[in-house]
Amino acid sequence: MPEFDDSSRKAFVERWVAMWESPTAPTDAMAYYTEDAVIEDKAFGHTYRGHQELSEYFGRAAELFADIRSVCTGVLVGPAHAVAHVQYGATIRQPFLCLPESARGRQFSVYLMALLEFAPDGRIARGVDAYDRTSVLQQLGLLPADAGRPADSATPFTT
Repeated sequence: MPEFDDSSRKAFVERWVAMWESPTAPTDAMAYYTEDAVIEDKAFGHTYRGHQELSEYFGRAAELFADIRSVCTGVLVGPAHAVAHVQYGATIRQPFLCLPESARGRQFSVYLMALLEFAPDGRIARGVDAYDRTSVLQQLGLLPADAGRPADSATPFTT
């Protein structure tokens, strides 16, 4: 089993984040994941398993998004895990899921936190992505700006 120090693990994660801006990202991504890797998208509740599903997922994203911006703003590393803080943005190339035609050409930017679990060979065995879906939908004009804001209410900690 290869040994990974914090700096090599951090560099791997930073390369993984930067890779998403490449037009060849759907193909390049497979080198970062084990054949049986799992990715969970917490915001939309989707789970992808194995290279085939991951490849289809990444390929579809390349079709749907243009001008992808993926910037690593921080990495916390451990022997078997890492947390990547990412500022991710793109332009909607074509509507999908609940997006109407009016979303075409609109941009969004969102903070994303990815929890990565590594296999013994150093590749990603599991990834969990968490981000604010409401913010994305607001930026695309699908939800009003104040949607998702908690109502003013007293808590046990307010006076």
